[in-house]
Amino acid sequence: MAPLDPLIDPFWLSTTMHRESVGFIGCDDGALEAHLLFPPDAVLSVTGAAGEIAYVEGADYLIDHQAGRIVRTPGSRMPLVTREAVAAADGALTHGWIVAVTYTHPADLWSGYVPAYAGARLSRVTRRLQRREGLTICLTGDSISEGYDASGFHGVPPYQPGFGSLVASALEQRYGAPVQLHNLATAGWTAADAFWDTERMAAANPDLVIVAFGMNDACYAEAGEFAANVSAVLRRVRDDVTQVEFVVVSPMLPTPECTWVVPARFDQYRAALAELTGDGVVLADVTRLWSELIARKGPHDLSGNGLNHPNDFGHRMYAQTILASIGAI
Repeated sequence: MAPLDPLIDPFWLSTTMHRESVGFIGCDDGALEAHLLFPPDAVLSVTGAAGEIAYVEGADYLIDHQAGRIVRTPGSRMPLVTREAVAAADGALTHGWIVAVTYTHPADLWSGYVPAYAGARLSRVTRRLQRREGLTICLTGDSISEGYDASGFHGVPPYQPGFGSLVASALEQRYGAPVQLHNLATAGWTAADAFWDTERMAAANPDLVIVAFGMNDACYAEAGEFAANVSAVLRRVRDDVTQVEFVVVSPMLPTPECTWVVPARFDQYRAALAELTGDGVVLADVTRLWSELIARKGPHDLSGNGLNHPNDFGHRMYAQTILASIGAI
């Protein structure tokens, strides 16, 4: 298989972390620190999220190699956001808050959850990719799946697309097979809305359907209702496209400022989706990976709007988890 773009290559297998996102949240212009996932050997670049500004070690930041921290120095050009600004953002794009850090690090340092291939459950998808027969993918989901708040969705540098396009392009790179993506996701939707959109999914005659809901559902639906809605979507698409296979995606976690969801539901959703897996259905467990990432870093490091959308780095975590569940990485 061909190598993947470095931004898609899974961070848990690599010794180079590409454009890891960090943010500096504090009350004044004093020294502030942010955690990296790994203690760096060599820092290759530190830039603004758009890549337009290259920050200078010593003047803008310091690196605590042993602790795995980047320290924003007083008077640095790197963005600084107050707690009050975070609270007042109210879902606005936070792309300008982010600093992107690329660095090398020792191998085999990740001891957290590793998204894994679910074996031969997607046998038809795997066979088509390996034979370079091409693949048609439908993505159904909410605003996250539609592409909010990847930079490309908003037409700002570095123009990275959302996770659906990242998955499709990675499969093309890896297998040399044509991949057609139909992104049917709609902002504000829940899994219950997708039930009434299965005719559009079936009309595309998909080989694979990615079902990625949960953020909006967590406002109202207990795990049993959520899983029943997802299961109904799978069943209704299968009634029309018998050969179709599925990836069900458990969602990212919101920031504490997202007060209209019930936080406990996300782990419950993950467990309920796992019960739906079997022949032709695999789980991409973004929830578990996300919880371990923000435990090491912080929720705003991966957030694209300070609330309930991923930033560029977060979209890459979605894509890497989905690709691992398919067996493409």
